[in-house]
Amino acid sequence: MRIKTLFGKILLWSVSVQLVTVGTILALVTFYLPESQQAVDNAFSLYADTAVTLFERFGPEALDKFLARTGANTLLQLKLSATNPGMECGPQSPSSTSILTRGQSGTYCLTVQAGTGALPDSPESRRSRLQLTILLELVSCTGLSYVIARYLSRPISDLRQAATRLAKGDLTARVGGKFSGRHDEAADLVREFDQMADRVATLIEAQRRLIADVSHEIKSPMARLNMALGLARRDAEDHSPRQFERMQREIDNISHLIRELLTLASLDAMPVKTLDEPTDLGTVIADVLADIAYESPERAPDLILRPLDRDIVIPGDKALLRRAIENVLRNAVFYTSQGASIEISCDRSPADRVSVSIRDQGPGVPDQALPHLFDPFYRVDDARARQTGGTGIGLAICRRAVELHHGTIQARNIDPHGLEVVIDLPQGAANAAL
Repeated sequence: MRIKTLFGKILLWSVSVQLVTVGTILALVTFYLPESQQAVDNAFSLYADTAVTLFERFGPEALDKFLARTGANTLLQLKLSATNPGMECGPQSPSSTSILTRGQSGTYCLTVQAGTGALPDSPESRRSRLQLTILLELVSCTGLSYVIARYLSRPISDLRQAATRLAKGDLTARVGGKFSGRHDEAADLVREFDQMADRVATLIEAQRRLIADVSHEIKSPMARLNMALGLARRDAEDHSPRQFERMQREIDNISHLIRELLTLASLDAMPVKTLDEPTDLGTVIADVLADIAYESPERAPDLILRPLDRDIVIPGDKALLRRAIENVLRNAVFYTSQGASIEISCDRSPADRVSVSIRDQGPGVPDQALPHLFDPFYRVDDARARQTGGTGIGLAICRRAVELHHGTIQARNIDPHGLEVVIDLPQGAANAAL
């Protein structure tokens, strides 16, 4: 299984390195421990042979002096006692060990008892201590690896979350001063990201303010110009009707552009928030279709609404949702020839979401233009006629309205020709009981 997070990778690498190190140490200890233990056993066997020889040749006094001197040097208590031939040493306490040796006069047992110093461990004691050491080492490796992985990956994780929020339009997204006390490359990257986000937010806010201010300032001169044109047409339209008609059309186009710009500026300035007004998407779509059919009765048969199994209600703003769906539908109607169908559907999708799909049979757009289709002022001149009188802002308004509902809007070409626009929205709690 592939680990996809930096935290998981650092944790795995850190634990692996420490376990390899511990395993190497244990392997070396396991390899050399039997030889070390054999040397200890040989040393005590020599002590036992020496003690038996002294006892048999020089008597108990010489033995007592040897055992006392040896015990003082080794911090152990040694005791030599006779035992029956063929018998093992007697019962031992957990803190003692015995060595069986033979002399000329009989069989003896040298008992080594822990004094104020250390006693050579029994195999069982050494094994238990080794197991406990391994367990403690594993726990220590895991804990230390977690701390290291968390320390190294947390700035990247927080930075990723802030970048995601910024990409979705939240200009307030910052990592903040969580890492102000750190002085390393990761903390420097976080601080530089916050500086970049401040700069981007300033530029975008300035752009929005400029568009809103210019649009607002143009409204009044356009209104006066429209009024002056009306007065001029009343007095002199008989002399140049075509010229007056052209001027009126251009003024209307500019007025429409101003309204679109003001709408986009107001939506851009609106923070992403929770819109909780229950909105029936079926009703919204039906109202938009009714308006289009009323304005263009000849196109009514081309509009095909797939039946819904039941009402689909989502939390949102009805006016914004209507604006988004209406803009997409009017685009589809314009770019689809009369007699070609336009299919509208509204379905529930996995993960408690609702998708509104609008499929036309127009010329489609080049694949490289699809990611930019919802950008302000973007036009696809090679695929769709420019003589629309459109402003290139309608689809940008659609995207912003959908983003305010925490949704997404995407377009894709369909075979053999045509375009499908899918608006994906969170279903929320409004439909939970349906």
